Amino acid sequence: MSIASLYPFKVALQPHTEARPRFSLTSDILSFRRCSKQYGAFGNDGFVAARATQAFFGSAVHQVLDLCHKHYAESGGNLPTDSDIQGYFTEVQNALRSHGIRAASHSVAALACEVLKRFNKLEGPDLYPRVKDTEFRIETERPNYLLRGVVDVLATDPNDSQNPAKMEIWDYKGSRAPKLSDPRLKEYKWQMTVYAELFRKKHGVYPKQAVLYFLNELAPGAQPTKRPLRATHTLTFLPQDVQQALKEFDTTADEIIDCQEKRQWPDPAIPPGEETCDICDLRWNCKSPPTPYKRRLPIVT
Repeated sequence: MSIASLYPFKVALQPHTEARPRFSLTSDILSFRRCSKQYGAFGNDGFVAARATQAFFGSAVHQVLDLCHKHYAESGGNLPTDSDIQGYFTEVQNALRSHGIRAASHSVAALACEVLKRFNKLEGPDLYPRVKDTEFRIETERPNYLLRGVVDVLATDPNDSQNPAKMEIWDYKGSRAPKLSDPRLKEYKWQMTVYAELFRKKHGVYPKQAVLYFLNELAPGAQPTKRPLRATHTLTFLPQDVQQALKEFDTTADEIIDCQEKRQWPDPAIPPGEETCDICDLRWNCKSPPTPYKRRLPIVT
């Protein structure tokens, strides 16, 4: 008995199609826009930075606050205490250290923990009861790639908690608020605008607003009794702004794909800023900084 007689069915050969790449809004799109050369080495090729200090503050803040949200929900509405925050911070710090992510100094770690305690006391009573979801994952298909993002907090309206049109998306930034003229603020706005579009794809409407929270505005001076003016930046959404942001990010995604195919990661056309360059392992051989880093010659005795 032949194989053909056992399996008489014929299936047409389907043409080969390339799988579309999947890009994260922050770790891919925004990282490439900040510094294409740095993204190529550490985001695409998998090299590990010698000093991952820049990632410490943001990672610690996000992970501890996620634990605070869960603490409130699972304890029946009790705010974490300073002791709870300290314990969560130590837990997260140890986990990050195991992945090679460390604070630049003890003072940086102490500052991060203090900022978290202040945020918990200042914002927790109002924000935590409104938290519907944390690490809210959203994804959409674009022409040449899949775009995904993670919203730090999805907050509801206390008087209409099930209405998506009255929800807010919050994003925590482990830094001081940039000036209005700073290109980073534009990038942050576009990030939240695209998050709003991903939210609309899932719920049919845009959220009420987005809130950028710059936690380091809580750092200087004594414990604040009310939210510092520069701690938050809120924005609402217009369809034309959403489409412009998506168009920009589509262009960036195409540039990433082109660099991957050519295996070339050029120096960024616009310097990404001192805080990015100062800790970059590639800074000694990069034409981007306005003042090139000086190589240290070996000392001959």
